[in-house]
Parts: sequence; C-alpha cells; structure tokens
Amino acid sequence: MSWYPGHIEKAKRQIKDLLRLVNTVVEVRDARAPFATSAYGVDFSRKETIILLNKVDIADEETTKEWVEFFKKQGKRVITTHKDEPRNVFLKKLSFDRFARVLIVGVPNTGKSTIINKLKGKRASSVGAQPGVTKGIQWFSLENGVKILDTPGILYKNIFSEDLAAKLLLVGSLPVERIEDQRIFERAFDIFAQSIGIESSFNEFFEDFAKKRGLLKKGGVPDIERALMLFFTEVAQGKTGPVSFEHPEDITPVQQEQNQGG
Repeated sequence: MSWYPGHIEKAKRQIKDLLRLVNTVVEVRDARAPFATSAYGVDFSRKETIILLNKVDIADEETTKEWVEFFKKQGKRVITTHKDEPRNVFLKKLSFDRFARVLIVGVPNTGKSTIINKLKGKRASSVGAQPGVTKGIQWFSLENGVKILDTPGILYKNIFSEDLAAKLLLVGSLPVERIEDQRIFERAFDIFAQSIGIESSFNEFFEDFAKKRGLLKKGGVPDIERALMLFFTEVAQGKTGPVSFEHPEDITPVQQEQNQGG
C-alpha cells in the first residue's frame, strides 16, 4: 500500500512511548468493520482497554450485537456509540475511574475526532471526512480529574491482505483517491454486494451507477473512475444505509494473530 503519510509512522512511535503515561486505552473502531479498523500494529494488552464501536447508526444492528458478544467472550470491555448520542449518556458508558489517564486511538476516519469533541463538550478540534485530519498529540481534561490524550489516526504501514485493504476502503480509512490496485476496488465491491444482496457484476454495477449519476465522458461513455470515487465515498459516509462489512465468524485465529502484531 503506497499511501502512508509520515505523520502516521511518527504517531505510532509516539504512542508506544506515551503508553507509559496512561492507565486506560480507548480504541475507536468503526462498527461496520471492527476487526479491520483495529489495524494499529501497536500492543495495548498491558493497559485497561475499552473497545468503542462507533458509527453503530450506519452499521447492521444485529451484526453489531454479534460483535459485542464476540469481544465480551474474549474478556474485553466493549461499548457502542454514534455521533448523535448525548454526551452525558456517552460518559456514563465510559465510566472512567477518577483521575484516570486515557489514551484515545483509532485508525483514520473511525470518527475519533467526533468522539474527542463530544468528550470535550465543544468543537475544539477539527473534524472531517478526510483520513488523517488530526496530526498533533494533545492532552485535555474532563470531570473528576480525568485526563485524555488524543492521537492522530494510525494504520499498519503494510496492509497485510487484500480483504483488509478493501474493508478499510469501504469505511473510509484508506482514501479512495489513493487506491491504485483495481483488485482492491473489486474486492471492496464484492464485500459490499454480498452484504446487501447485489447480484450485478462489478462492471455492470459501475456502468449503471455512472449513467444514473450523469458521470459520463464524451460520447456518453460511463466514467468508471469518477463512479468509483463517488460510490466508495458515499459508502464510507454511510449514505447507502446501515450495513456491516464483516462478521465475527469470518475472522480466523491466524488473522487475529496478524492483526495484533507490533
């Protein structure tokens, strides 16, 4: 994967150092792909960890319940949220210990900046749909002496499978304009199609999509490149309706081991 901004590598090095300053880690994951969006390459196992499944409003509700049970059976603490959940309800779910020191981590575009702003109670940091908006590392304080450490989005330098890259594309963690391998687009479409029951082929679907959206070249030829950009952007933003892109039963022990590497 050629796209890998330098600030992500720097953030990973910093996070490994900053772990000694905190006692709790909140992992913000996209509820549509909770396994794929844990692609940090950083080990948090020595800290109290909360898995925060975000964007549950645009994920399949039953599949999200399966993921919650999956993580609970592994002995992990897991909570769910979405952008419109009231701050007081969200804080009650998190229930940080008094004077806790908390590190917030997540791959790009999981909604981490929105989470941070909700914790602050005001829009004090930039939020956007583009991966990698937050580039600095900063502390801020909550009630009860809790201190929160915000970090930039981080990813593996080398995405280790086509499936993982496809899912990260679907949720917006990999920017669609940076994908150079056609197979990733095709695999991402296959995953999406299987999730909602589309039977069209890749070419049929995107030719039709381009025509319906008026994305045409000279002579009325469908502009497939523009269609890909628009379609996967809309999917990442949840505009195609609630859908999940992976299920607990699909994750093999080998994949779990790969995903937890440093």
